Amino acid sequence: MSADFVVVGAGLAGLVAANRATESGLSVVLLEAGREERYAANSRYAGGVFHLAFLDVSAGTEALRRAIVDASAGLRDQALATALAVDGPRVVEWLSRHGAEFGSGGEYAFMGHMLKPFSLRETGFQNHWRGKGCDLLLARLEASLVAAGGRFMRGARAQQLHMVGDRCKGVWVRQTDGSTHLIEASAVLLADGGFSGNAEMVRQYISPRPDQLCKRGAGTGMGDGIRMAQAAGALLTGMDKFYGHVQHAQALENESLWPYPVLDIVASSGIVVDGAGRRFADEGLGGVAVANAIATLDEPLSSFVIIDDAIWEGAGRAFLLPPNPALERLGARIYRAPDLGYLAAQLGMDAVALRDTVHDYNAALAAGRLAGLSPPRTVKPATLATGAAPINGPGFLAIPLCAGITYTMGGIAINADGAVLDNERRAITGLYAAGATTGGIEGGVNSGYVGGLMKAAVFGLRSAEAAKRALLAAA
Repeated sequence: MSADFVVVGAGLAGLVAANRATESGLSVVLLEAGREERYAANSRYAGGVFHLAFLDVSAGTEALRRAIVDASAGLRDQALATALAVDGPRVVEWLSRHGAEFGSGGEYAFMGHMLKPFSLRETGFQNHWRGKGCDLLLARLEASLVAAGGRFMRGARAQQLHMVGDRCKGVWVRQTDGSTHLIEASAVLLADGGFSGNAEMVRQYISPRPDQLCKRGAGTGMGDGIRMAQAAGALLTGMDKFYGHVQHAQALENESLWPYPVLDIVASSGIVVDGAGRRFADEGLGGVAVANAIATLDEPLSSFVIIDDAIWEGAGRAFLLPPNPALERLGARIYRAPDLGYLAAQLGMDAVALRDTVHDYNAALAAGRLAGLSPPRTVKPATLATGAAPINGPGFLAIPLCAGITYTMGGIAINADGAVLDNERRAITGLYAAGATTGGIEGGVNSGYVGGLMKAAVFGLRSAEAAKRALLAAA
């Protein structure tokens, strides 16, 4: 078997790339390891919001570029930010012509382009995605690919890249019947969703206890693309961060508690402490950063958010699916006490340590010196955060937490065309990558989040166009 362009992974990045390549005249084979009609994919389960660093794509190129650079502190190649800012609006327009229906899905400005039918309206995994915008979009993109002559292969898992010298010339594939064969190609795109489903890789790069992380996404990213690219000489970057949210600890065992409601806004309003009653994260950076900090603990399930009744009745009722009153309605445990000593006793925590932590936080907040705390507290609140609030009572609450991991942010280094870079940052001929299997765009010291759907679609589109240009140049 042979094709001009072979795509590994049929999430949003892969389907966009495969469709764009087909409509430009390339012969395309799309490989998907899943066998089901509605195969699991992070992009199928996503909320469907197409934003860039919490700005709507209508914000303008320069504003988008600045927001992406600010979010991704330490971004080495700012051409990646420019590519997202320039092509974000083009991707929305392209998707609209290929079956996407967008509308304004919420009160936040960044929700101006959200796929319809809207998600984020019901708690629990099954209610969250089935028949919603992302689910329908993937089905429509698959249908358009097949109608245009592209080949879609289910139950086909890529095993190894076919390298001829320093060029990628195809990929070895294993199918469900156990057979293995080579698909020769002029170009290969790796878009198989990162490594959130690979417990050993998660342990190596992200958390000492992957079993204590709640998988908010499909969990199908096994790191195959990263492994294959690295064997071909690719550079890996930013492997230590992930996109996710702060979840109730019981989400590990109760499917109705994930992917929503999340506790991001509550955590950013109060304080997050470990089992010893000490802060360990900068809550002001928002839920993605706090989730990453929880994951790095020796025992991630030892963490709690500490708030009072005022925060619970304010921040606890914010966002589309607020945790108050949903958590307790769904059976989740919340600890309540009239004072911090009694609260600490319920948690098996040192009362003096918890009182000191809350006192120090309240004093720093009152004096405007949150940056002087250890760890420091960011004063400017992140999106989906209400800013720090005092924890004075009456009534104190503690909610047990876990980190919810949706997709990994690090992976294969690419340039602005999606070409895979080697350890000298030179493009590997014929090899491209897009989506959660790539790194260098999100993460960094603040666990910066740019937007998984937009990142996937933009670099899927650009990779296909770059492959077409390369094929024409070689003709």
